Amino acid sequence: MCRLEAPVTKTDWIFVQQAKKGDSHAFARLYEIYYKDLYHFALYYTKDSITAEDAVSSAVLKAFEQLHKLRKNDAFKSWLFQITVNECKKLLKQKSIYLSDASWQEPAAAEDGYLTPEIQDELSQLSEPERLVITLSVFGGYTSREIAGILKKREGSIRSIKSRALAKLREKNADL
Repeated sequence: MCRLEAPVTKTDWIFVQQAKKGDSHAFARLYEIYYKDLYHFALYYTKDSITAEDAVSSAVLKAFEQLHKLRKNDAFKSWLFQITVNECKKLLKQKSIYLSDASWQEPAAAEDGYLTPEIQDELSQLSEPERLVITLSVFGGYTSREIAGILKKREGSIRSIKSRALAKLREKNADL
């Protein structure tokens, strides 16, 4: 998995530079590099494979359209994840409005064992910020510093959120 801490590789940096100049093939290569991480993050965050796919697709399209606004090529991955976070939030809000009008609930998808009922249950006990930090940290493998960059928060705040979330999960499991 690529890390935000170690900025994009030299090759990735070149792809970003080429894509900023309008090279759609270079952007397609970046998409191939980052899709899996983006999708798994969105799947954990949204708890639904279709919503995750939609969020990633929308985020990638927005990134392609707005790439000229990216100032630092090294910030590409962080920037792309931030767009994905925003798209996940937007789609979940739209989905909740739609589902509140429906008489049924769409089941969450379990894909490749990534979202088992046990994991869904554990994550549902957390607030949205806690779930976001835990999914990026535990499932995405990102450090507090990297998460702070993605979410545009202080590193200390991220560590506090993570600590509280893990304490909640430990407390719940201690009661079992």
